[in-house]
Amino acid sequence: MSESEGVLESSYVPYDSPFQYAEYNFEHTALELARSQWPNYDDQHYLRGCKWSPDGTCLLTVVRGAGMHVMELPSDLYSGDCVQTSRPIVPLMPAVSVPEGGLIYDYCWYPGMNSGNPATCCWLSSGHGGPIHLWDAFSGDLRCTYRGYNNQDEVEAAMTVCFSADGQNLFCGYKKNVKIFSTGRPGREYVEFPCSHQVSCLVASQAQPGVVAIGTYKNTIELVSQSDGSFRHLCKLNGHKGGITTMAFSLDGFRLYSGARKDKDIICWDLRVPGRPMFCVPREVNTNQKINIDLSLDGKWLVSGGTDGKVQVWNVSEQTYPSVHMQMGLHSDCCNGVSLHPSRPILATASGQHHSMDPLHHTRNSMQYENALSMWWVGPQQEDPDLLSAIIKAATHS
Repeated sequence: MSESEGVLESSYVPYDSPFQYAEYNFEHTALELARSQWPNYDDQHYLRGCKWSPDGTCLLTVVRGAGMHVMELPSDLYSGDCVQTSRPIVPLMPAVSVPEGGLIYDYCWYPGMNSGNPATCCWLSSGHGGPIHLWDAFSGDLRCTYRGYNNQDEVEAAMTVCFSADGQNLFCGYKKNVKIFSTGRPGREYVEFPCSHQVSCLVASQAQPGVVAIGTYKNTIELVSQSDGSFRHLCKLNGHKGGITTMAFSLDGFRLYSGARKDKDIICWDLRVPGRPMFCVPREVNTNQKINIDLSLDGKWLVSGGTDGKVQVWNVSEQTYPSVHMQMGLHSDCCNGVSLHPSRPILATASGQHHSMDPLHHTRNSMQYENALSMWWVGPQQEDPDLLSAIIKAATHS
């Protein structure tokens, strides 16, 4: 396949959702809908987060040493206001798998992804020692590559990648700069924005086109505005104890949420009055692993995983200093990925982490760890009347 074949056109393709707007109900325990499990080999196939596609039809995850996988949303979950508690857990099977061998640093969906338009169905990934890849979400084929080079004219791996809000550009974070590629022009053509520290996380604002938050491993966040192919510095945010690993803009663009490694605080920044945190909420993060956060499209619910396997939920629209609205122990190992479905009350989670070798057995096979991708219903639930009557009948006869 040539570099230009199958590449998206530069014009943004808006997504017309076939779903209703999501209404999350974090008042009951999450009901597990579907699950996929990876075995614990010597090289530990733990997951590295998960992300719903913008149209909500499928879920993308990366498994260390086992490539990238796209899971489709079960067909019975496309409609309906509630789910019966007796619904069986459906095994998730990859619809598309890409056996990428090296370590994947970061990945993201094309923001205009719409399953009704195959040209828009793709995602980006960046891995160790290689260029940035654009993958076809229907076939798993490689569409094209974007190559960044260092001062020695060697291909350099991007630590983090994201699309601009309109999908026309790629922002890619490197050791000393952010490189901006045009989505419709793969190859090695790009412009650079110098950074004083290695870039660890990037996120683009949907409400403020061109505004990008750049997180670094030096605990800082820099807000910049892109115009005419270059970046203009807006402000710098300081407050985290570790390197920035996850960020999320609110849909109105007024707030930025950020989390860092070995840092138990998620900080909310009010970008109308930058420089001072609006509030902080706690979570359990005691390793360097990337523990993702996510924000519902209406800006009401903030969710985060934790190294303790728990998912915490905050109603960030209620008050200035929100307390934990709900805490769910969904996994027995580290919950590193959380993703809220854009239009259905479904939460996706990913679990797993690196475990050191057992010093007694000199192997990792003697211990079992959870490496799972799960979908959870966080909307209204209904008891199955037939099951309930059967339970009552059995109790009466006993």
